[in-house]
Amino acid sequence: MQDKLITLSHPSTGLEDLIQKANDLIRAAKAPSTRKAYQSDFRTYESWCTGHGLTSLPSTPETIALYIASCVIARLAPATIARRLASISKAHQAAGFEESPASTKHFVVGEVLKGARRTLGVAQKCKDPLLLNDIRRLVDSCPKNLLGLRDRALILIGFAGAFRRSELCAMALSDLSFSDSGLVINVPRSKADQEQAGDKVAIPFGEHDETCPIKALRGWLAAANVAQGAVFRGVDRHNHVAARGLHRDSIAAIFKVAAARAGIDATNIAGHSVRAGMATQAALNGSSERAIAKTTRHRSRRVLRRYIRPGELFRENASASLGL
Repeated sequence: MQDKLITLSHPSTGLEDLIQKANDLIRAAKAPSTRKAYQSDFRTYESWCTGHGLTSLPSTPETIALYIASCVIARLAPATIARRLASISKAHQAAGFEESPASTKHFVVGEVLKGARRTLGVAQKCKDPLLLNDIRRLVDSCPKNLLGLRDRALILIGFAGAFRRSELCAMALSDLSFSDSGLVINVPRSKADQEQAGDKVAIPFGEHDETCPIKALRGWLAAANVAQGAVFRGVDRHNHVAARGLHRDSIAAIFKVAAARAGIDATNIAGHSVRAGMATQAALNGSSERAIAKTTRHRSRRVLRRYIRPGELFRENASASLGL
């Protein structure tokens, strides 16, 4: 799938640079990860169409309906099916077909998609949250070396600031502002802030030295001699620190290894576990949704509530007052 770029048959003098700039902006409209997902989804759709003797571009609503049915048979999540339909729509728009066959405006597509959601259910499969006691176990089990210092700081900062894995990987020394009150971390860009308005996350000092995120971060930066650039980096078995920051895909692996070291089942642990854990633990401790959202930077309370796992449901529970 290619972007629909601007081309002029006979551009007048001086327009070449503007055309190049406009096309660069078209490419910048989507994050690289989104572009990659669109391309992968449409290749999958093309392959499916080829295998069934159907045309993928332009396609028809009837073909899309059959494709949705095949996705249901494969037990794909409704969110995955919706993303694939969005990818098909983008491919058609880029090719000059403004009316997408994957749109729910088409009756057959809309009805089949509704049926798919009812059949599969729309509840998202969430990763296990890492709560305070889990975090303490993870920190206690970190090895007493440079890698352990990195993991300790990564876990505690990730938990205290409810950071996404992409934000942890992109965090730079220039984003950190230490003071007597604590630490303020600038988040110049994130999943929910693609236009780079920016956010700031305040990290207070911990109540206990062994779990203080600021102390852990200072310890890692000093031991790793990080003077500029990425905060969190790879460490090899010879204690050599990488020049670049961690890749976002490595965050889940680091947390899984840390969980296994602590004797915690790592099957459903991922980079998202500290973010979900912070929201859940804060709710259990009595923090308001407004206060939690200030740290997690959720714009939607409905989305935030998906992060707060079942344990919080028992706080202020009306059924507890029934006298059963």
